[in-house]
Amino acid sequence: MLDRKDLRVKLHPDDHAGLTLLAGADDCELSAWAERVLVREIRRRVHAATVIADTAKRMGITGKVIPTDSQFGDL
Repeated sequence: MLDRKDLRVKLHPDDHAGLTLLAGADDCELSAWAERVLVREIRRRVHAATVIADTAKRMGITGKVIPTDSQFGDL
């Protein structure tokens, strides 16, 4: 298993206070609570992107270049 990477974030004081309250309510440290929430969101978003990419591939949608506005002329 790979070592976990360190991350440092800065929060607005109100958000830090909210984090402190939420972590306290779950009886865990700030960093553990924040890690759990962040990892859940990362995995959710990456999974969603993978599902979209797989669906697009099945539909025959490839990485075609997006046309610029100038290619459409005056619409």
